[in-house]
Amino acid sequence: MSMSPHSETGPAEGSTAAAVTSRRSFVRTAAFGAAALGTAAATGVALTGAAGASEPMTSSSGGSSAAATEPSLSVVDSTLLVFLHGVSLAAQQALQAASDATYLASAAMERLREFGRHHRDQAARLGKLLPTDMAAKNAANPTLLSQMNAKFAGCGTQNELLNAVAGYEESLSATFIEALGQADHFTVSEAIAGCAPIIGQQAASAGADAGQSQSTWLPAFAPTSGALTQSAYPIR
Repeated sequence: MSMSPHSETGPAEGSTAAAVTSRRSFVRTAAFGAAALGTAAATGVALTGAAGASEPMTSSSGGSSAAATEPSLSVVDSTLLVFLHGVSLAAQQALQAASDATYLASAAMERLREFGRHHRDQAARLGKLLPTDMAAKNAANPTLLSQMNAKFAGCGTQNELLNAVAGYEESLSATFIEALGQADHFTVSEAIAGCAPIIGQQAASAGADAGQSQSTWLPAFAPTSGALTQSAYPIR
């Protein structure tokens, strides 16, 4: 998950010299710090509300400025953006469908729709960095969409669904954190870093609402072991 309890002035100071030698390490550390700040501020409803409001998708952090920069994308960056764009669209569509479950309380229903809107906005943010024709042709990642739809459809209670949502948000959070170390161009890393903390906050919120222990939805470290891979979730 992209949550870390360490503050920006904590133990990480000891490794500052090493971190600044790598732009990717710096950006990844920044994402962890942003996630930690968001989690320390609130949990549950307040947490996800802050996630949606604190980082508009058209802000100068990877939004409109990223579109204005229009970097010449490397093959690595274009492939990475298409992949992240596709998994974001898949998450949006699966959560929108899941929010229609008749057993959901109105608050939980709206929460899932809010999560879906955030993934939609993240897809739009990433799509701005892609050539127009490439972004227009890209669709929801079919493997992820199929898996999420099947998992959510198999849930019979609100807690069961929220636990499933938390699991996928956890994987998506790990995916975006891992992607920070894969991007070539700083503008691409910037856009990814703007999305990662929000996804991590959604994983924490869903886990908390499902009744998970705090140590489960707010682990001591932010692992990337559950990250989705392009080989397991091919773009086409």
